[in-house]
Amino acid sequence: MNIDSIRFTDPPVHHQFPSLYENLGLPEVSSFIEQKYEFEFTIGKTKRKGHGTIRKYKQSGQYKVQLTGKMTGFGPKRLEKLERLLIEKVKERFINNIESEVKAQKVYHVHFGRNSRR
Repeated sequence: MNIDSIRFTDPPVHHQFPSLYENLGLPEVSSFIEQKYEFEFTIGKTKRKGHGTIRKYKQSGQYKVQLTGKMTGFGPKRLEKLERLLIEKVKERFINNIESEVKAQKVYHVHFGRNSRR
């Protein structure tokens, strides 16, 4: 398996969560920066195309690659190998995109609590 090309499709987006959730240690409610990309890869003699996102969690500094859409013919082992290859190829370019970003696009996630009515 070989990654042939990677192209970012959107600028990086900063997702901000309220401080109430930030200190819970749960990645799904922790602030992160995300960017979408598409890639071409070769498996055997077959060229295929895929889409994914890369995230950097702000507090922990961890990176995570997620594949979007179905990858037919891929089991858990092949998906894991593809994700490892992608994180190696995409991480450095993603960091450069974040640092060279002129105007940050931000998304705020807020808590809408219920008012107690009696």
